[in-house]
Amino acid sequence: MRITQNMMSNLFVRNIQKQGEAMLQRQEQLVSQKRINRPSDDPGGMARVLDGRSTLAAIDQYVENIKQGKTRLEITETTLAQVDDLVQQARQLAEVNSGAEVTAEQRALAAENVKEIYDQVMQLANSRFGGRYMFAGYRTDTAPFTRDADPNDPTDDYTATYNGDDGSFQISIADNIKVSVDADGRNYFQDGTPGGVDIFGQLEALINGLENADPVAGSADIRATVDPLEDAHVQIMNKRSEGAPKLYRLEAGEQYWTHFKPKIQEAMGRDEDADITRVAVELNNLRTAYETSMAAAAKILQRGLVDFLG
Repeated sequence: MRITQNMMSNLFVRNIQKQGEAMLQRQEQLVSQKRINRPSDDPGGMARVLDGRSTLAAIDQYVENIKQGKTRLEITETTLAQVDDLVQQARQLAEVNSGAEVTAEQRALAAENVKEIYDQVMQLANSRFGGRYMFAGYRTDTAPFTRDADPNDPTDDYTATYNGDDGSFQISIADNIKVSVDADGRNYFQDGTPGGVDIFGQLEALINGLENADPVAGSADIRATVDPLEDAHVQIMNKRSEGAPKLYRLEAGEQYWTHFKPKIQEAMGRDEDADITRVAVELNNLRTAYETSMAAAAKILQRGLVDFLG
């Protein structure tokens, strides 16, 4: 078959175009340091890279969830520790002021102390984390506890009302895996569970006993709060103990993702990252081949074609 000048020209043009495209690709890889810069570079590799990016985004979200969950558990522990101290102070006041020898003035002073304890416990029960109430169930925008007047005794405004629900705080730590933290304030501060103690109710009863004008009846009322306040201490301790295994599980999850994430990044790097040394060598070889092709074209083809190619 006779090779015409036109056929030879087309062959040179195609080869030079391919070499130019290959050079541009290597130059782009050097600049981006990525082997894959668009899906057409390697469709299969790009699919794996996109899947890896999705996995990394999920891991980052799980780690952030775990950090938020750990902080919440730590704040809960600190809050309950303070509540426990206050409950024990109230129990001690009840023990000290339950005797018949205690004067009305001493009981009045103790009553003021218990009222202060009541308000502090309510403030702690209305603690917030991230701008949301921690012990209101799902109703995180609503203060879980309010101090209201007793409908049967308007002069008694130490009746606690729960305004939340029975929701829990869910911490997503993996696909379809969540750690649940009790957020129903009644289970912490009231008798939300069988055998539970209404801490606010016992503090209210202690205040009423200390303010009872009848010293004998008052003593009986005060003594009646001692054991329930001890039970309240146990109740708070039990709720505190629930946090330790949850915190351990969160820390284990965080460690898992911390070790797993580099493996995903390494796998992505094998598909996506460019071998800079290899790319530089390939680019240099392509330039040499390009220059050789251009020199050959100058000798074989008409001068007009070479001028057209630049």
